[in-house]
Amino acid sequence: MSFDTLYEEHAEDVFVWARRYAAGRSGWAEDITHDVFLKAWEHRAWLREEDVRGWLFRVTQNVAFSALRRENTFRRRVTDLLFPPQRAETESSPEAVLERREALRSATATLDRLPGQERVVMALKLLDDLSQREIAQLLSLSEGYVSKLISRAQDRLSAWGWKVDDGTP
Repeated sequence: MSFDTLYEEHAEDVFVWARRYAAGRSGWAEDITHDVFLKAWEHRAWLREEDVRGWLFRVTQNVAFSALRRENTFRRRVTDLLFPPQRAETESSPEAVLERREALRSATATLDRLPGQERVVMALKLLDDLSQREIAQLLSLSEGYVSKLISRAQDRLSAWGWKVDDGTP
């Protein structure tokens, strides 16, 4: 079976499976579908037609779970960035907890609005404290392109009300 045939016959199923994990986010499901078929391309030499559907289902599930884990890690990093762990106990009032939850929800929703590459680059910059050079190496991009993505993301975030000139939301 050619890779084109594999994609044509199974892309819709993989997308449907990915949407189950996507919480209504079609773009997220499309990203998962893309990643699944990248894995299929990498393993094309040993994929057999009779069990490819089951393999694709398992890979879709694994890729989706990994993406969800990364999102949870991302949200925890945003929480730590916005609300450092050394907060005083007096700030554990119900009002403070609610305020932190609302700020976190707003921050993650804002970051989630960024286009995919900009979101990844900004997460690596802000949350993982990587340099442009490190980000470029990690993502196999040129430093100039990473700089452009960061600039675009900062412009968008500023337009949405975030202060990003010093690297913090």
